[in-house]
Amino acid sequence: MKKSIGATIAVVALTFAACGSDDGDSASGVQGEAADAALAVAAEEDFELDEACVNDIASQLSDEDAQAIIDSGGDDADLSPEGEALSLDLLSCLDNDALVDQFIAGMTAEGQEVDEDCVRKNLEDFDLTEVVASAEPSSEMVAALIECFETGG
Repeated sequence: MKKSIGATIAVVALTFAACGSDDGDSASGVQGEAADAALAVAAEEDFELDEACVNDIASQLSDEDAQAIIDSGGDDADLSPEGEALSLDLLSCLDNDALVDQFIAGMTAEGQEVDEDCVRKNLEDFDLTEVVASAEPSSEMVAALIECFETGG
């Protein structure tokens, strides 16, 4: 459940957040193309990224990393260590409510019946981008989600 959602987000993040250096607040040139690719792949995976946020991150890409992202066609790109290190910054471009929706969709897709209102309420105090970045929910988060599982009777 959370693992498949985390994997999807990680693929999006690693594919597009190869950040190096470039001055400026918006992405242009090859960096702009990499930002466009990030937004397109995220949309294909039903994730909505904040465009300004993605452009800010992409504007920091080295030309080599940006080109690697473009050339990857949505697959894992061979990025510099700087690019890998900043790849998780794209998670900050995701809306927390959208992540909650993805968590719920992942749980229900695996056949788990959950009280959606309970999940939304119980996840309010968690930074889901950190959870996705670590690929492991805390024991507190697991306990909060368990409260929301519906058991058939």
